[in-house]
Amino acid sequence: MPITEEEDLSKLLADGAITAMSFDTNIFDEKGGQLAAPALQAIGKLKHRKFGFVLSETVANEITDHLVKGAEKAFAATRKALGDALAAFDTTKPGRDELLDIVSGGQTALGAATRRFDEYVAQTGCEIIDDPALADMRKVFDDYFAGNPPFGSGAKKNEFPDAIALSALEVEAERRNTHFLLVSKDGDWRKYCEQSERLHVLPELERALDLINAPPVILKETVQTWLEEGQDGRGEVQGYLSNEIERYDFSVTGNATSGEMEAHAYAGELQNVIWPDQDEIDIIELGGEENGVTPVTLSFPMLLTVKVPVELSFSVWDSVDREAVGMGGRSVEVERDIDARAVLSFRLHGLGSEEPEVELAECEFEVEYEEIDLGDVDVFEEEDYDD
Repeated sequence: MPITEEEDLSKLLADGAITAMSFDTNIFDEKGGQLAAPALQAIGKLKHRKFGFVLSETVANEITDHLVKGAEKAFAATRKALGDALAAFDTTKPGRDELLDIVSGGQTALGAATRRFDEYVAQTGCEIIDDPALADMRKVFDDYFAGNPPFGSGAKKNEFPDAIALSALEVEAERRNTHFLLVSKDGDWRKYCEQSERLHVLPELERALDLINAPPVILKETVQTWLEEGQDGRGEVQGYLSNEIERYDFSVTGNATSGEMEAHAYAGELQNVIWPDQDEIDIIELGGEENGVTPVTLSFPMLLTVKVPVELSFSVWDSVDREAVGMGGRSVEVERDIDARAVLSFRLHGLGSEEPEVELAECEFEVEYEEIDLGDVDVFEEEDYDD
């Protein structure tokens, strides 16, 4: 019977039955396509603990493809923005092509994506397995026609990459006589792993890292207490978060009911934070104690309520004079709920003593939000844009 409960997974990890981890492309996408995301970087620390990191060749190719598309999209947006800016300032030197060459470093999108991914593989000690050589294509073929996971009743051919990746990972685990811990938000991956004796899946990378790191109970309790309501940690983190929200760039879209509208968002203001439950606080990196100091990196989700001031200006096109005529404007305040994830690096002094001290060293936030959509905006009447 496959192991899916966290308690049982922890036992398998403690017993050394699970010796490597892997993740699906959707985990990379969840991190905004940033290989430098703290959780993705934390995987590299596992090699010092003799814990493996493997990726399916299928997933590796998909990640590279997504990096290429991300670079192409960013380059196209930069090309347009530079062209607009140079025209607005009537600047001829340096020209757009010269500036674009500085931005790209002379690299193609494919070249930059390949270099970045190769560097990540080297830094983390990742092993990319040979899917075509390992996958049991007879089983994949039979599962396709039987509708077995990861195939379903829908567009089954779209699941062939997943089927090949999962088959290769399972065969590799069998070859090593071990178990792999996979991370994926894909329900088809979960269904496949539920029928596998060697592959086990979790939906969150941070939770997987916490289980692998197996932090001492006393350490988790110390951290959880530090973050409780009224404690120093919560106030310190909220201060960092307020400053981060003020620097965050919100884009605004909307449609004027008549004429044209321009909208500009100013610095947001943090209104409220819904903090995580204790079991949502994950230790994603745990260093060894030295001179009474233990370095720790933790991660947890939060729900933020943010108020964003937005300045609206309206205009209408005068076909006679062939120019836009201003129709005034107004300011509105928009409140939005935003999903975020905090990543805290700190030094823990005197773990196990009566008064351990937590020294916050770095605080990062992954904010999954960029655009405020106002919908249809009336030119003449005030509206409430709160959801």
